[in-house]
Amino acid sequence: MSRAWLPRRFSVAIQRAVAAMAIVAAAPFVGATAFAQDPRAVTTIGTDANIRRCSEAVVAGDTSDRTVEECTRALNYRRIDRPTQLQLLINRGVTHMRRGENEPALADFDEVIRLDRRQAEAHLNRGAVLVQMRQHGPAIAAITEALGLGVREPHKAYFNRGAAREALGDLRGAYEDYSTALEIQPDWGPASAELARFARNRRDHLATVLNEPTP
Repeated sequence: MSRAWLPRRFSVAIQRAVAAMAIVAAAPFVGATAFAQDPRAVTTIGTDANIRRCSEAVVAGDTSDRTVEECTRALNYRRIDRPTQLQLLINRGVTHMRRGENEPALADFDEVIRLDRRQAEAHLNRGAVLVQMRQHGPAIAAITEALGLGVREPHKAYFNRGAAREALGDLRGAYEDYSTALEIQPDWGPASAELARFARNRRDHLATVLNEPTP
């Protein structure tokens, strides 16, 4: 593939899609997850009201200051256990990421990984933040780590990694990742749209070459 096919709209359209795919942690031991535009049922955690409100607000997509404050208060709850701490850090990090607060988001995901390096969703969200920060090489490494650890929704991880590869000009790698995302989740809109764009750009490029005057 030619580098000339690299779309100029990457920094706006794909970057927004990557940010919208942040994984939100629900209750520990439940295994439920949700995405910014795909909220699911919330199971409350423990008896602390701040923990419950934090979880409910994040899954609902609330990015207000109040959500950050409730998650922070929940993290300061004296009786919090380790699994709950990790889930709350992920939820607060996702909220920061949605607000465009990349450094605090990265700090929360890094803390999760420091406490438990096998938290696949923390690695994936960390990769999404790094895409927003245009640190595409480290983003690819983080997302690849998440895939190796068995992230719960791998099609979205492949999509995010494809976006990072595309930003670096690795169009073949990006195409392969978008294709893998669609194989895992057939008829999934974001991956279908990117593959259609690749096909359209290829046709346009070929038409340009064929229309060039012969020397």
